[in-house]
Amino acid sequence: MTSQHDGNESSASSGEEPREDAPTQGERGQADEPRAGTDSKATAKEKTAAAKEHTIAKAKEATAQVRAKAGQATELAKSKTPEPLLHTATQTAAHVRDTASRAGHLAADKTPEAVREKAERAAHAAGSKWTPLFVVGVAFLVVVLMRRRRRNC
Repeated sequence: MTSQHDGNESSASSGEEPREDAPTQGERGQADEPRAGTDSKATAKEKTAAAKEHTIAKAKEATAQVRAKAGQATELAKSKTPEPLLHTATQTAAHVRDTASRAGHLAADKTPEAVREKAERAAHAAGSKWTPLFVVGVAFLVVVLMRRRRRNC
């Protein structure tokens, strides 16, 4: 009984009146046990969500830093590269684009009608995936042309 009396004194000294209908510590533990599992799950979910948000924020920050560093490196490389070399590189890139375009047109011209029709049907089936389809189509045409050349040689 002294332990209950001591507990009442400590709560009375803290300015709170003990309620008679309040559950004892043992009763509180029994009542909280079913909620403890859901509370810990909710807490774990909250912590996981917070950690995920923190990780995403850090990843975005790191990405921004990498992009900034890449931009600085590009500008530094451009500033240290002689003007004639930049001009030559620009001309070479334009030449490569033109050559690739001509090769694509040549491949399209030499492709049999049946193959073109099949490619067209596949393109319509692909819908919004034009870029991957175009790449696959060009690769297919290059393979077909290379096989024909090998047979003719």
